[in-house]
Amino acid sequence: MNMIDYFDRTRIINIPSRKDRRLETVEEFTRNGFHFDEKKIGFFEAVTPSEGNGFPSIGARGCFLSHLGVLEEAMRLNLKNILIMEDDIQFSNRISQYGKQAIESLEGMEWDIVYFGHPFEGSSNLSLPVWKVVDEPIHLSHFYAVNGKSLGKLRDFLFQVLERPPGHPDGGPMHYDAALNTLIQSNKEILAYYFTWSLGYQRPSRTDLHELSIVDRAPILRSVMAMLRRLKAKILRRIR
Repeated sequence: MNMIDYFDRTRIINIPSRKDRRLETVEEFTRNGFHFDEKKIGFFEAVTPSEGNGFPSIGARGCFLSHLGVLEEAMRLNLKNILIMEDDIQFSNRISQYGKQAIESLEGMEWDIVYFGHPFEGSSNLSLPVWKVVDEPIHLSHFYAVNGKSLGKLRDFLFQVLERPPGHPDGGPMHYDAALNTLIQSNKEILAYYFTWSLGYQRPSRTDLHELSIVDRAPILRSVMAMLRRLKAKILRRIR
């Protein structure tokens, strides 16, 4: 069993207009030998709000609501667990080797939230990758899993965040990864871990969370940037 097959469902959050990301993600799965069946593994249509409502940006609110939507779907389906990705996922070239090890270790653990992708590059230098307790903020939410028994806790916390005003001392509207960090740090009963070899990164891609720079707004420059990002992704695929 590979690491993707271990989970009841895998959902990849994708804005319908980003067909480029959708296609590149399918290619990424195929390249790594993961069968894409649109049921067990499939895309989740991202929420695209028209207003920010106190969030750092409209895109940040859409990202937050999209992850919340995935969790609610998982609860409706009564899943044992769910693997969640964003549509700029790029797998490590060691995912086959270390992914199997990660899920074999996970099988005997008590856990609520686990990160397969993270920014702690130094952790990859360990000779033997292991699960470590999340003891500092992880500013990414592109590749993580939630245990079925913990879906309700996380869903309820996210609704509390939505109900609070911006700047609330307990955490008002914020980026989704910040909300995960806030829950982990404020609730010691939440068991959160990250695998020390990051098994997935964010593929170079035009952002949907922030205002676009001139190179992504101008049609000619946008095409050039898309080509350069594909080239960068190809290079990164070889080295990490």
